Amino acid sequence: MVIDPGMRRCVFRAPLALAALLPWVAVAGAMEPSEWLERMTQSIHHHSYAGTFILQRGDRIDTVRVVHAAEDDGYRERLQTLTGSAREVIRSVDRLSAFKGARAETVDGSTEQGPQWPPAIATALLQSGAHYELTSPGHDRVAGLPCYMLQATARDALRYSQKYCVHDDTGLPLLSELIDGDGQLLERLVFTEVEFLDVVFEDALEARDCDARHIEVRAGDEPDGGGEMGSHWSFEDLPPGFSPIIVTERRFAPDAPGSLHVVLSDGLATVSVYVDETAELSETFEGATRSGATHAFARPLAGHQITVVGEVPQQTVQWIADSARYQPPVPEPASGN
Repeated sequence: MVIDPGMRRCVFRAPLALAALLPWVAVAGAMEPSEWLERMTQSIHHHSYAGTFILQRGDRIDTVRVVHAAEDDGYRERLQTLTGSAREVIRSVDRLSAFKGARAETVDGSTEQGPQWPPAIATALLQSGAHYELTSPGHDRVAGLPCYMLQATARDALRYSQKYCVHDDTGLPLLSELIDGDGQLLERLVFTEVEFLDVVFEDALEARDCDARHIEVRAGDEPDGGGEMGSHWSFEDLPPGFSPIIVTERRFAPDAPGSLHVVLSDGLATVSVYVDETAELSETFEGATRSGATHAFARPLAGHQITVVGEVPQQTVQWIADSARYQPPVPEPASGN
């Protein structure tokens, strides 16, 4: 939702019902790692803040300023690079997309991507520690704030291990890391300073640069079914632990072909599957690409282009792409004379 600055000059933080009901600081010392994970995913996007974080991907390091406004119907944020090429992104995400972990497409998949955390709904998929081992070495400090260290160690080669430092008071991850099976750091996002806000003024979310990129993420009219197009697509023999958590269909014009977006998760990692109709075989392609910790795999199937993208190993995105199945519509019976 775009708010007219003339009608409302500030954005109020969404009600922190969970934080109001539970005295987190008092019970933090007695919480198990799984409870910290649950708290982190429930707290995400419930807080408004402004801060600076450093994003490290391989040999590349970028510094980004972020203003994040939590709202009843989702969140809005402004991201501005402070190093390298000047970039500015204004992003608006509805509540369903934020809750289920849908990601916004970016130009290069790097600094235009703000903090991305596990979807709140997906922690229910973390059953009996089958795919991650949750542990904690204790407390630490990030950006001058006390936080709880949380490690999720992958039990197989189909996902990355993850590490977080969760702010004691709010549950916001102040640090997140992705680590591969060899123990190599693939990606690190760490706040150097952050201020939690009761009010975010409208001008703090307005673009300063005429070339700023505006991104809106909307779940669509049928967020749980994917409409007519979604009814013809399914997955067979997905990688262990992964399940679809959101299916949406979008049309960029009334007469344009449908585009299907499926988000899968194993409880921590999320993977996006994009399915687009293609009229010509020459418009399709097949192969794998990589950018830092993000892998993608594409292949044609039944007149459609399938593209799978996620911060998971290459074999996982290819497995998911190979699992896609298409069931063509059943022809209507011919009418009798």
